[in-house]
Amino acid sequence: MNISKQFVTLIGAVLAVGILAAGVFLIALPLAGQASATTTDADMVAQTNLGYETQIAGLRESEADLAEIEASVAELQREIPAEPRLDDIFEIVATAANTAGVSIVTASIGDTTAWTPRAALTSDSLVFTDGASDSSDPAVTDGATETGDATADETATDGSTTDGSVTDGATAPTEPKVQIGFTVTLISPSPAQAQLFIDALGDGNRLVSIVHSTLSPNTTAYDLTVNATAFVRTEN
Repeated sequence: MNISKQFVTLIGAVLAVGILAAGVFLIALPLAGQASATTTDADMVAQTNLGYETQIAGLRESEADLAEIEASVAELQREIPAEPRLDDIFEIVATAANTAGVSIVTASIGDTTAWTPRAALTSDSLVFTDGASDSSDPAVTDGATETGDATADETATDGSTTDGSVTDGATAPTEPKVQIGFTVTLISPSPAQAQLFIDALGDGNRLVSIVHSTLSPNTTAYDLTVNATAFVRTEN
């Protein structure tokens, strides 16, 4: 009889452990997993809401500056004429050269093409073609990118130039937004004056984008070639 009681007690203990294990695996663990998933989802929602709040704050800030933005856009539109006005380009080049104290060798205007976005001019766009650099001028960096012959080939394609000459190869615009490329070669006494000329091109009454510039030393000064773009707004 004592053996039977022990056996019953053992069976009861085993059943109790089994019930507890079943409760853990069937109820507690799933609930813990759901709680963890809910916490993760809540964190993701909080991060998403934070992103939305940041965007909304940015939009509100932009809305507050809307008048200033519209004024800036209007100013840029005034710098983009509705006709080529090629004389303006040559005037801007001449004024910039006079401001910087550099001498124009050639200036040529290429064909009118459809407008394409241009990257902003960086400090390494003005380089020495022989690898030499001037540490006092951050606009001049090591490493050759283009030679003067390559630039001359471009000039010959758009319209042949000779020393001191100005050519006009522009055609009538046919696209709603078009651009006119032009190339200027100059003699600069120093890299600083070459950079000053490039900066002065943007001070004119017309929007000008610098595509590329090359600076190479000669026996007495520096040869500067600048490829730039002016824009035409032809829509009504």
